[in-house]
Amino acid sequence: MVTRVRRTLKGWVRRWLPLLLAPPALVALLFNAWDFASLWIEHDRAYEEAQHQVQVLARDVSRTLTTTLGPVDIHITDHLRPVATRFVTTQASLPQLQRVFQLTTQRLPQVAAVLVFDASGRGVAASVPLSRPGPSLANGFFFQKHRDQGLESAVFVGDASVTLGETGPTRWRLMMSRRLQDLDGRFMGMLLLQFDTEHIFSQIAALELMPGAGVRIFDESGRLLVNHPRDYSLAGRTFWDSRLFRRWDAERRELVGRIPDPTDESPEIGAFRAIDGYSLLVSVGLSEDLALVEWWRELALLLLTVGVFVAASSVAARRVLAKWVLHLNGKGEDDRGYRDGDGI
Repeated sequence: MVTRVRRTLKGWVRRWLPLLLAPPALVALLFNAWDFASLWIEHDRAYEEAQHQVQVLARDVSRTLTTTLGPVDIHITDHLRPVATRFVTTQASLPQLQRVFQLTTQRLPQVAAVLVFDASGRGVAASVPLSRPGPSLANGFFFQKHRDQGLESAVFVGDASVTLGETGPTRWRLMMSRRLQDLDGRFMGMLLLQFDTEHIFSQIAALELMPGAGVRIFDESGRLLVNHPRDYSLAGRTFWDSRLFRRWDAERRELVGRIPDPTDESPEIGAFRAIDGYSLLVSVGLSEDLALVEWWRELALLLLTVGVFVAASSVAARRVLAKWVLHLNGKGEDDRGYRDGDGI
């Protein structure tokens, strides 16, 4: 009797055990499918969050630059330009101009140098020593625009070694120029201010930058002034022919999303915008791999879990399933079929 019950129970287990294993396997499969769906939703959420962060950072950089340039604009209008105009028209003395230079240094630490050029383009005064007596900007692009086209003001990235003795890695500076003219509107010269690049860089570095984020500042011609993390080899290079600049030139609006890094064309989650009131452009970008690093880690963990579950299930159920198939094929409970490879 006991033997008969044991055989009946054993046969029942062999016939129905695989079916008993199916519901847990199905539940595990549904659970993993749900995890994959949730993870994909999390991917979109992480991307949108990174996009929002770079856009906010780009606007913060723009505000920082506006805060840096705005007081200088006012100081030029109220102090520097009137005295410089009188100086080039011989109505003000050099000591008077030097006192205004000193006032500029005291009030505006972001200004590295102030230079005054006469109508011929010759440097006639400066707040710092010039590279050589009377450097000439007669052939300079913006000097000619001030002289020939009546351009009132300009902001651009220029080479300080042309006028000053600056030959180091910070020789590329943000510059602000103003047309000098008499009461009749005749061109009398140009006022040129050069900003301290390290001051601008420190202002950007003080912002709450995301780990791995890149920040670049260009003038309207695509010439790079500052990039963070710092790479002096790129300063002063022009990237107007990059895909990002060509797109911006065609659309002339803020660009946000998957855009190429303007310096090396690598894809990134970025924002590219103009600074209101100034001919400057800000690019902020974050590598998509860095932005989604947590998502990739969760995906790897999920795939590892699925792999371990499948491997463990296969090893645990292989012999049972093999015997079950042999039993259904009428080969009884002899293990020879399994050993001979007739099972699974």
